[in-house]
Amino acid sequence: MTLFAQRLGLGRIGRGLLIVLALCALAAGGDAGQAFAQVAAARAPDVPYEPTPHNVVAQMLQLGQVRNGDVVYDLGCGDGRIVIAAVKKKGARGVCVDIDPERIREARANAAAAGVLERIRFLDQDLFATDIGEATLVVLFLWPEVNLKLRPKLWRELRRGTRVMSYVHDMGDWKPQQAMTVQGRLGERQLYLWTIAAPRGR
Repeated sequence: MTLFAQRLGLGRIGRGLLIVLALCALAAGGDAGQAFAQVAAARAPDVPYEPTPHNVVAQMLQLGQVRNGDVVYDLGCGDGRIVIAAVKKKGARGVCVDIDPERIREARANAAAAGVLERIRFLDQDLFATDIGEATLVVLFLWPEVNLKLRPKLWRELRRGTRVMSYVHDMGDWKPQQAMTVQGRLGERQLYLWTIAAPRGR
C-alpha cells in the first residue's frame, strides 16, 4: 500500500487515508480496491515539494518590495516560509495555499512557532480553485507549464498593480518587470517579478 500511495504522489496523510479506507471497506464487507480508487481520484500536487532556500526568501522580500499592508499569497506554499517571513519581517498578511494537507499542517505549525499564526490563512486546496483577488503579491515556485497554465487566472483575478513573483521559472512571453540572479541550492537561479497592468474584470 505504501508503494501504491507513493506512485500517487501522496504523503504520510494520504497513505494513512488509504489504509483507513481499506480497513473500513473490509470491515463493512466492501471492496478495498474501490476505496483505493477513491483516494487515487484526488489530484496529486502539481509539483514535488522543494523548499525555497532561506537566502532566496530574503531576496524575494527585497525584490517584491514587501511592506506593511501587503497581502501575500504563496500558491504551493510548502512549509510556509515565504509567507511567514513576509508577515514576521515586513508586517504583511499572508495566505498559504497547498493541495497537500501535510504541507499545510507543517506551515501552520511553523507560523505558530514564529508567533504569526493569527496573521496567516491556510487553504488546503487546489491553487487553480483558489480565489486570489485580494492578493497584492502572488509568489510562485512551480514548473514552467504550471506557470503558463496560471497566466489566465492571474490576469483575470488580480487587480491592477498586483505583483507576481516566480522563483526559477518565467512566464513564457510575459516580459518581467525585473529579474534578479540568486544563489540556489544547485547554483545560480532567477527571480522574476511582474506587475499586473490591466484592471481586473475590465
